[in-house]
Amino acid sequence: MIDVMERLEQLERQVRRQRLMLIAGGIAGAAALLTGFAAGPADLIETKAIRIVDAAGTPRILIGAPAPSDGRVRKDGQTASVVVLGPDGQDRVVLGEAPNPRLDGKSYPRVAASYGLVISDKNGSERGAVNYLDNGRGVIALDRPGGDAVSMIVNEQSGFAGFTVNYANPLGKYEEGWRIGTKGDEAWLSLQDRAQGERARLSSLGAAAPRLVSHPAGAPPAP
Repeated sequence: MIDVMERLEQLERQVRRQRLMLIAGGIAGAAALLTGFAAGPADLIETKAIRIVDAAGTPRILIGAPAPSDGRVRKDGQTASVVVLGPDGQDRVVLGEAPNPRLDGKSYPRVAASYGLVISDKNGSERGAVNYLDNGRGVIALDRPGGDAVSMIVNEQSGFAGFTVNYANPLGKYEEGWRIGTKGDEAWLSLQDRAQGERARLSSLGAAAPRLVSHPAGAPPAP
């Protein structure tokens, strides 16, 4: 009987000690939590790069200056940017400092450094962009596999602002079909054939009456 009473007293002491430990732990945790709230969020997060993976552990979003290359098929386009990858590692979207355009697995130099948004197809080939280039040209473009298809352009050097539509061509060949826009006091629509001869032009300049001019095949390019 005495042994039983002693064991009961030991159990009660153990229970009291455990309760005290739990209470102390709860107080410490609450204090830490309150301290965290009092400190508020960090004012600055500084890091070189961030890599976000999907449920399978595959890199899908790369952020950095430059963005990391792990999991990215393209290795020559590391710029200060946010890169969204397809499931196979091909570039699909680049936001920030634009890399050189890439078509059919090969990269080509840009005419000037560029910042904006670049969209690529499932093979990593550039198919559209919203960019401002350091040469003073702003461009919104949609591309065919071989290059520019439709572009909205503001060119500070030439003074042209408007749209261009190009013929479908193999890579490296550029043939403009029509151009509509303004330059100075003139507004015009110009149609060109594949030989790049201007075949028709509708223009308005200042207070003069609008003019519509057509040309035979073999005409020179639009001015």
